[in-house]
Amino acid sequence: MRLAHTVFALLILSLNASATPITWTLSGVTFGGGGTASGSFTFDADAGTHCSTGDSPCGMFSNIDITTTSGGGLPGATYLSACEQDVATCNGLSPDSTEVLLLTSTMADQSGLDALLISFIFGVPPEGLTDAGGTVDISNTSFFAGSVTEGTCVSAACSDLNFADPMRQDDAGSVVGSSSVPEPSSWLLLGTSLAGLGVVRFRGFYRSRRACPLRESQRNRTRLLTRAAL
Repeated sequence: MRLAHTVFALLILSLNASATPITWTLSGVTFGGGGTASGSFTFDADAGTHCSTGDSPCGMFSNIDITTTSGGGLPGATYLSACEQDVATCNGLSPDSTEVLLLTSTMADQSGLDALLISFIFGVPPEGLTDAGGTVDISNTSFFAGSVTEGTCVSAACSDLNFADPMRQDDAGSVVGSSSVPEPSSWLLLGTSLAGLGVVRFRGFYRSRRACPLRESQRNRTRLLTRAAL
């Protein structure tokens, strides 16, 4: 029975396995006005608020560490926080896994401070980040590609996404996602569970076959005793 309970638990686990948070890394991002952007962030597809598409949850961003180098009139900066998600007063744009991630400082007043806007897709949601990883084009080279824009906020909440000059946009790059902490595959767990159930059934069948000769012997003895009594 213990084996059966264990197998049943594995089966339930396999059916309810959740997505593993994905680490996304900027790759080859260069700005047309000079400079680069590099770094990474973690995206959890099973957390967060509603997406722009109405889907929920929309994902949660964490472990943000993205750095830009100087160029195009900007000195470069390091970004560790997401607007609104990590900085409540910065409510210009909420993080949205299908479309954008706005990175700012942690200051309550964002006026005149650097901001980095990563658009994962332009106008065609729900494309964008997923819980499967892969590569997302943010090269700003076509209508369907995402982009990276850096500038300075023109309001305390960084609500005006037409950043003040100087401003620069990328002309190459992508963001690549991969699982940093492997999780047992749902199919693997399901296969293990079904195999275990097979073992439990075989054991039951084997015990039943072993018990059959004993029961038959008991029946024969009963018949012999009954005849002797007659």
